[in-house]
Amino acid sequence: MPALGVRGMRGSALLSILVVCALAFAFGAKAGAPEPVAAAMDAQSIYVADCSGCHGAIGEGIVGLAPALAKNPYVTGNPKTVIQSMLTGTVGPVKEHGTTWNGSMPAWQGVLSNAQIADVINYIRTSWGNRAAPVSDAAVDAQAAIALKAAPARTNGASVAELYLVDCSGCHGVKGQGAVNIGPPLAQNPDVTGDPHQVIVAVADGIAGPITENGVTWNGAMPPWRATLTDKGLAAVITYIRTSWGNHASAVTEEQVTSR
Repeated sequence: MPALGVRGMRGSALLSILVVCALAFAFGAKAGAPEPVAAAMDAQSIYVADCSGCHGAIGEGIVGLAPALAKNPYVTGNPKTVIQSMLTGTVGPVKEHGTTWNGSMPAWQGVLSNAQIADVINYIRTSWGNRAAPVSDAAVDAQAAIALKAAPARTNGASVAELYLVDCSGCHGVKGQGAVNIGPPLAQNPDVTGDPHQVIVAVADGIAGPITENGVTWNGAMPPWRATLTDKGLAAVITYIRTSWGNHASAVTEEQVTSR
């Protein structure tokens, strides 16, 4: 969950960006799809804004963060598996070129339109030396309809602390201490413990750097989680980070998230 340090998040800094740390298992998929974002952006622009922070500007991947997309047989292989990964997210371990990643990618269904998902898939399947057949809007529509019907109300019984360790600690640290060049600290971060509305918006709608915390600037970003977590789940995760590792801020309620 990179870039949750919230300094500089005001106004146009709120963007939906793809990052490796997903909370895809927490509390259940949100009922109904929200309005897609980035409606006017072409595939390359969406990739640069939402994917390059983890997968690299030319699909080269980033060590310790996300695998390469360039010359990746998974990307250029069965289009149904690529579509499914984009729609519903994917969780490691993922092994590519002898390296294993244990991060995860959030679901983009409901965040991007089906047509945008098709466009982005085609962009990565035909860029950086990749030469794969395109996917159609109809193919994405068909899988999206199945994914919506099959989406379970995920409540796997894990505590919020356990979910944080699995899905966020790789970027923000086991104790919220942050990770160099990946994600700023959450522990004793005045932006995390400050105005709850700003934290809610950052987690629900995403946020992009540059973010400066303790004299260090991060240029990563965090995706919007409104399509992946219920409002109850968002409230629980935000409350956890606002009350852990020396943070002593007020809890966030489901009603606050809903009315953001």
